[in-house]
Amino acid sequence: MFTLLSNIAESGLSSWLLVLDNWADRTIKGSILGRLVRKPDRDVACDRDVSCNVSTILLFLSITILFSSLSLPQFANDRFGIGIIVLICFFIFVINSIVNKFSFEFNFIDFLLLLLICVSLVSTFSSYFLKESLMGLFKCFVFLIWYFVAKFTLQNSSNKVFTNLWIIVTITATITALIGIYQYVIGVEPLATWEDPNAETTYTRVYSTLGNPNLLAGYLIPILPIAIVLQFKNKLGWLFKIFSSAVILICLIFTGSRGAYLGLIVGFIFSVFVLLNYLINKVKEKNKTVLFFGLFFCFIVVIVGISFLFPVVFERISTIFTLREHSSNSYRVNVWLACLQMLRDNWLIGIGPGNNTFRLAYGLYMISGFDALAAYNIFLEFAIEFGVFGCILFVLIVLISFLKLHYLFWMKGNIYALGIFISLISLLTHGMFDTVFFRPQVFILFWFLLSSVDKIDKMGKIDKIESEAKKN
Repeated sequence: MFTLLSNIAESGLSSWLLVLDNWADRTIKGSILGRLVRKPDRDVACDRDVSCNVSTILLFLSITILFSSLSLPQFANDRFGIGIIVLICFFIFVINSIVNKFSFEFNFIDFLLLLLICVSLVSTFSSYFLKESLMGLFKCFVFLIWYFVAKFTLQNSSNKVFTNLWIIVTITATITALIGIYQYVIGVEPLATWEDPNAETTYTRVYSTLGNPNLLAGYLIPILPIAIVLQFKNKLGWLFKIFSSAVILICLIFTGSRGAYLGLIVGFIFSVFVLLNYLINKVKEKNKTVLFFGLFFCFIVVIVGISFLFPVVFERISTIFTLREHSSNSYRVNVWLACLQMLRDNWLIGIGPGNNTFRLAYGLYMISGFDALAAYNIFLEFAIEFGVFGCILFVLIVLISFLKLHYLFWMKGNIYALGIFISLISLLTHGMFDTVFFRPQVFILFWFLLSSVDKIDKMGKIDKIESEAKKN
């Protein structure tokens, strides 16, 4: 009975999401922006082998360079450098879309994102710090442009291109993680004080090529679930796939980032829940008890193994709940209190986008001695910079993405949907306690995850078209 009701609910969700996407596609294409990109309707898959097209190869290479640049030390603090690479990708994308006559299919997430851009314009030109807000607005435009470049590139490419891009991301992250593990082995000196020596044991926190353990954790945490999912979806050697997942996980642990630990825990809980739900529906009734106790035993073994191999993990997690007794916690609480005051006075249209705008406004509210670069919570940050409407739009973008991924995994069986869901939930959990979410190394991966939602929604259609083309 429960399964029947669940299937009915899923069917209703599918219809509802399809209606929203079709409405958004018609609305955007009927606007001035839509007329600029409107093309004759055609199938999503290209009618020829675009891999042989020079402009397509250049576009693929430019995106590959972008992903490879995220972990380079030259761009650890140089946000403009990565922004320039994004603009180069956009320029090549425009040429490619003209040459190959790309199709443009919009969905409801795109519509919400365009509304968010409109809200950011209002927030910018209403800001007391117009110069800084304009710079922040430019950064927002650059990285939102990246979302549409990634979305339409994937939309007009084969499934193999999509998989290969994620393989490149995983290989780059594996190399970065190996450097981090090497730092832990040699006991690299910290570049700053990242822990409270009065509250916990001092130990090595790795930062690899990014110069900050929290940034390294923010970069690796959305890649880990995808690296695990790739084990089921491509022809790379199984030894390398297991190796890459293990290396990324170990390096994440060595970062000592408590926000990342929380993200890992939340992602792990969701993964176990999905696994249990999936297996319970597959096994016979008499085997369910054995399955439950088997999984429970495995869970205990994993916990004991982690506590034995990495005792610092539980020490770091335990300090999360000490609040004012830990300097890092006390600092965040003071920042949140000041940010809530900022939000109370600027709740409607916000203070304007950008970290420089935030710092100038925060100086009027901060508790003495507790300066901050950001709000240490992505939802609070969106509310402060763009107002309550900007925060609501961001929440809706995330919520619609989750609903689509839920449908794509449970109803269509797409394993990528599960990986992206776990990546997003882990990344957002981490972002609720840290400032690295808006750094290019993390922000670009976030928007690429969202752009991938539309791609996996169309994977079945592309597979069908490509198989029919091979037959002919």
